[in-house]
Amino acid sequence: MAFELLTISDIIDKHKNIPAIIEGHGPSIVNTRYQINDYLKNNELIVFGCNEWWAFKDHPDPDYWVRCSVGANGGNLVENKHDIEWFKKGSNNGKIPLFNCDVTDKSSLDSAKENLICPYLPYDIRHLGGKSCLENYNASSSAGEYLHRYFTFFPDCCNRKGRLTLQEELQNYTNYHTHVGVNTFTVTTQMIMFAMIMGCNPIYIHGMELDYFNNGVYAELNDNETWQHRWPGFTPGPGTWKGWRKDYIVKDFNIINESAKNIATKIINLTKDTWYSIFEEGNFNE
Repeated sequence: MAFELLTISDIIDKHKNIPAIIEGHGPSIVNTRYQINDYLKNNELIVFGCNEWWAFKDHPDPDYWVRCSVGANGGNLVENKHDIEWFKKGSNNGKIPLFNCDVTDKSSLDSAKENLICPYLPYDIRHLGGKSCLENYNASSSAGEYLHRYFTFFPDCCNRKGRLTLQEELQNYTNYHTHVGVNTFTVTTQMIMFAMIMGCNPIYIHGMELDYFNNGVYAELNDNETWQHRWPGFTPGPGTWKGWRKDYIVKDFNIINESAKNIATKIINLTKDTWYSIFEEGNFNE
């Protein structure tokens, strides 16, 4: 396979009315993993994977690999020569397109062309209205509307402004009155948005507990590996989904859910009794 540069315009309505599954890494996936894998043997289901999807037991090969990584268990950079094999693994040796947020990953497009062997779609979640992060922050009508505090992930982040952000693409696609925020708390947010603008329907959410403490951090890894061994520098704090972070993600999920209703797209959460309780809960419908 070879590098191929993609844009969001290339994927709009690419999978119109085809079901999709958003593969998170929460422990609840054990309840439906084999049902979904069996379905995939003979049926079309668009699979969105994220982070180190290949480390998880019986995870299906995704059709798309989505990243919005800032560190912890996903801090590998496209520009790093020592990460080339990691990206080959994630793209299944070039077979899986990579959708990579290039305002969290500082790697340049030139380095992507040099190091990647897969189709590549870089996307923006920061520069709303084509404005810099600071311009958007200063223009916020209330404290914390744009960001809880001002920061950028790398110094020349705002040199990449000028495209529509993924959130603006979704707003245009759904004609909803507002757009999702700029948070990077969970890449499942971006995965759902991509599935929506690609026309997928229904969209199943799989393994998105967002709960690091009551039921375990992650689903089972390959070879009985522990997550502490896999990501030794990653320790989620007890306040991960409390306070302002919780407020931001609840607001974003509500916007996504209402935007989906605007275009008659069903979003079904296969994980029951989540703390955020926004998306319709249901079962995988074969």
